[in-house]
Amino acid sequence: MTLKLILEFAVVLGALFMGARAGGVSLGLWGAVGLLVLAVGFGIPPGAIPGEVIIIVLTVIMAASAMEVAGGVDFLVRTAERIIRKNPKQITIVAPLVTYGFTFASGTGHIVYPLLPVIYEVAHENGIRPERPMAIATIASQQAITASPVSAATAVMIGLLATHGFGLTQILLICVPSTLLAVLLGALVQLRVGAELADDPEYQRRLKAGELTPPGGGGGTGAERAPLKPGARMSVWIFFGGVALIVLAGIIPALRTLPAGGEPVQIGMPIAIAIIMLATAAVILLATGASPADVPKSKNCQSGITAIIGILGLAWLGDTFIAANEAVIIGSLSDMARAAPWSFALGLFLASMLRTARLRPPAR
Repeated sequence: MTLKLILEFAVVLGALFMGARAGGVSLGLWGAVGLLVLAVGFGIPPGAIPGEVIIIVLTVIMAASAMEVAGGVDFLVRTAERIIRKNPKQITIVAPLVTYGFTFASGTGHIVYPLLPVIYEVAHENGIRPERPMAIATIASQQAITASPVSAATAVMIGLLATHGFGLTQILLICVPSTLLAVLLGALVQLRVGAELADDPEYQRRLKAGELTPPGGGGGTGAERAPLKPGARMSVWIFFGGVALIVLAGIIPALRTLPAGGEPVQIGMPIAIAIIMLATAAVILLATGASPADVPKSKNCQSGITAIIGILGLAWLGDTFIAANEAVIIGSLSDMARAAPWSFALGLFLASMLRTARLRPPAR
């Protein structure tokens, strides 16, 4: 490993550190700063822009944002809440399955946030340690993002693996059963975490001291909510229809094969996803009467733009660094993976921690 490679890697780490320290769009912005340093300071030509990935994320976010503006996300949250409240004794198993299923279908993990107070309340009322279902339900939501056919994570995998012969079908066949099995196993483990509330001396002490609200004292929150928008349910079904069409297009390539001048031309999955999702967003807005002007103001759109900037800056920086040192990096990783295949998974885990961890901001 040469000094030049070490310095370039230090630039990449520095950009990641500064971006993670500030959070938000700063990850992508500092990625661009690192790219500038590599280009000007080390003479490395910028790598390829992850265009297909950005297009997929942007178009999926448009459809999800249209559904949110039409009230579809609120409808999903309330439906999930009803399912959780109907099965209070099995909440440690039911809650993660609900958050997994709804995140898988919608492609966004935002649905889990308003459900956490519900999960806490239901668990508390039934004498179940709230951290059991809350912890695994949050993890299940993130696992579902990896498996969802319309999530940013899947978009990245489609873009990276398409050239290696792996399409949406293969990705779903691997990610869906593996993540779902992991969630179920995690839920079973959570059933044994900590003592029951009735047997927890610290909890009982705080309860007697009046430091905690006794079970059943929280009450429901559904009555305090505003009524759903008229097109909420319709927007969800239209969005799910778009998702189903994407899955079918991935499973049946003939659906995206066009006769162009007598010679069949197959549309790639990234382009197919982009077309279907943009069309889905348009149909949602038209059918529900939701305001297009509200789409850019939605939470899904704002978080999506943040993700796009992050992908642009970080992926561009990473591709530039790896392309400039491909022989050393790929060769070393290949040797390591052949000698100990498990180490490759560990390396991906550490890389994910490095890229997505939010560091504590400085005290003010």
